[in-house]
Amino acid sequence: MKKINRLTLVLTLMAAGLFAGCASDEEATRENQKIVLDGSHFKFTEVAYQADQAVTRAAAPVKPTTVDLGDGLEAEVSVTPDAPTGKTRAVDPISDGKYTILAFDPTTHDLQGKLEGSVTGGVFTPDAGQKLLLDPGTYDFTCFSEPVEYDEPNNRLVVHSGLKSPTIGHTQATIAGDDYEVVFNMEHKAIRVRFKITSDILSENTPIDAYLEGSVFGPWYWVHDWYTAYSGVLNNTGNGDFGGGSLNFKTVAPVTTQAGTTYTSDYVYMLQGVSSHDNLSTYAIHFNAGTIGGASLVGKTVGVSVPSQWTTNQSITINVNVKGQLYLFEDGKARVYAGRGTHTPIGLVIQQKWEPTNQKGMACALEIIKDPVQNPVTLGEAYAWEDETKTLPSNPDHLNTTVYNGIHDGQSDMNGYNWTWDANSTKDHVVRGEAKEKYPAFYQAGHYTPSNVTITGANIGKWYIPAAGEVVKLIQRFGAVTIPANEPWRGYSSMAQTDMDKMIAAFHAVNNTLRMRGEFFWTSTVCDAANTGGFGPYLPASFLFYSDGRTWWPTFGKTGANFYVLPFVHF
Repeated sequence: MKKINRLTLVLTLMAAGLFAGCASDEEATRENQKIVLDGSHFKFTEVAYQADQAVTRAAAPVKPTTVDLGDGLEAEVSVTPDAPTGKTRAVDPISDGKYTILAFDPTTHDLQGKLEGSVTGGVFTPDAGQKLLLDPGTYDFTCFSEPVEYDEPNNRLVVHSGLKSPTIGHTQATIAGDDYEVVFNMEHKAIRVRFKITSDILSENTPIDAYLEGSVFGPWYWVHDWYTAYSGVLNNTGNGDFGGGSLNFKTVAPVTTQAGTTYTSDYVYMLQGVSSHDNLSTYAIHFNAGTIGGASLVGKTVGVSVPSQWTTNQSITINVNVKGQLYLFEDGKARVYAGRGTHTPIGLVIQQKWEPTNQKGMACALEIIKDPVQNPVTLGEAYAWEDETKTLPSNPDHLNTTVYNGIHDGQSDMNGYNWTWDANSTKDHVVRGEAKEKYPAFYQAGHYTPSNVTITGANIGKWYIPAAGEVVKLIQRFGAVTIPANEPWRGYSSMAQTDMDKMIAAFHAVNNTLRMRGEFFWTSTVCDAANTGGFGPYLPASFLFYSDGRTWWPTFGKTGANFYVLPFVHF
């Protein structure tokens, strides 16, 4: 018997095992002499939004425009680019979702194979039962995300507007052995658009729907773009896919701050298009649900002006700031007038209630208090700020504990309620709101009852004569107010006449007989300035609306034939 060397046997067995292992590995990567491409060979990046946009083009917002919505509402609309998600030509991790990979012959452009799968955490996993089998060689690879469809007969990709981001990546790679990678840099093929709807007329007691719902850019926008499948290049020639329709959006949970409430929608994805219709300036947001301040937004339209240079891979926010005048109603709620329903307005809201900081709301009455007796011998229809025959001796001890030097100084006086209702705020320790004989105007303000309505809102407080700062706050509700630092009492605060007209119109909208010009109104603020037109210090300030955008702040005395009361209230 021939002897077998033990060393030879061991080496033979080891070699057999080694070859068996190689055969097993090769079998796993080859099938009928073709290479099996599994998920491990594909790598992905995603171009960051705004990453390659020039600052001068991407950072400049579109000038705001104002749109009248009707029902006392208007919207200030502006378009701004979002901040870049990365540095110049930076990349983001690829988004999770469904993806398809196509392989083409680089010469004939014939499809050689297709692989569908999902990306999770940047890793591509083929769908069950799917394989991509390729002969060794060089191929054009195209990858696209779920909103994109493959039109195989025409060898092109169809990109749709919608609620998902269409991305396409193209690369050329050589497949050989098992040591290769196919790297896709996925590019966004749509403009990412969202809506930020803000309103400063929203608060805890101005109800709004749980979300705002609407459609955008109907009836015309690009509904399809076509890309050559084997190259990933846009090719819209002759397809005529500028059509009708709309993209629907819903806002997500609101963020409410003291400055207002903001509803931000999810993104929708619009196509750039390639025709003269690229200019989106004729497009609009159409609301089909939602209320603001009690008024419905259904059927309202907000036009959006978007310049034609917006291109794919840009991220845009359309800002819609809805404004309107709130009124206080008898049930203690604040609404716009169009949302009144069966309720009756009793005040014009100047400051909204803000519960997190216990900030009280503030409103101005919609009626002027005048004496119905109309005694022509003394004060006519007016009520005296103070009847000095009842408060003798008349001197500064009978006035406020704090006095002010001029209008600029006096605008910090927000203490009207205390001047009316707090005995410790007055030097004679009288609750003026209850002193009918000594302080007639304060008493009338404190006992004011709006006409033809029963007050049911428990949160509505006592009425009072406003301080100068509260009157300034009323005026500022409608526009910017200029008060020079050295402006004395008997001086002026100024605003644009158009803003003054808005204020007067807000009163007339609910009481068209209300006269707001040419009549003096008391404030509860007391002056301490020599420059009061010779009338001396320690006198109450009043205000008078002029017709030229100015408010005059005269001091005459404590009585006057045409000095009336316009009360304020907290709620």
